[in-house]
Amino acid sequence: MDRAENIKKYLDQEKEDGKYHKQIKIEENATGFSYESLFKEYLHETVTEVWIEDPYIRQTHQLYNFLRFCEMLIKKPCKIRTIHLLTSVDEGFGNTQQSSGLQEIKQSLRSHGVLLEINYSSSIHDREIRFNTGWMFKIGRGLDYFKRPQGRFSLGYCDLDLRPCHETTVDIFHNKHTKKM
Repeated sequence: MDRAENIKKYLDQEKEDGKYHKQIKIEENATGFSYESLFKEYLHETVTEVWIEDPYIRQTHQLYNFLRFCEMLIKKPCKIRTIHLLTSVDEGFGNTQQSSGLQEIKQSLRSHGVLLEINYSSSIHDREIRFNTGWMFKIGRGLDYFKRPQGRFSLGYCDLDLRPCHETTVDIFHNKHTKKM
């Protein structure tokens, strides 16, 4: 029991020092990987600002994924004030849907006292989420790692912990010990 407690103290210190790197491999069709499950241990009242870089916040299901992520952020214990989104513009027929969907999310967040800043890039490729506390998350598929639900009234439609996932990798680390080039 003492050894387990010492390991926990060591890991807590590593996290505090920003030397901790965690990699989560989500297998094809795995469940139990909602946004809350992945991010809960990093969501504290000190998290007030979040940067999301994801080129694929375009289609309806991707807008819903972004909305679900925002819902998670505004719940306690976080005290989110600003969310920065960098995505790419849908150049096709979905442009109006993307623009109106993001504006609706922006208005909804504003009613909760949260500012959503939206910027677009034509060259963005990588996906990354950063908290003002220094934690960084690299998800191979961005926010879009959930499979399509089997039906509108099937388990996993609402509760993402029950939704099967596409295979992807999540890397979690602290920017205190990353080198910018």
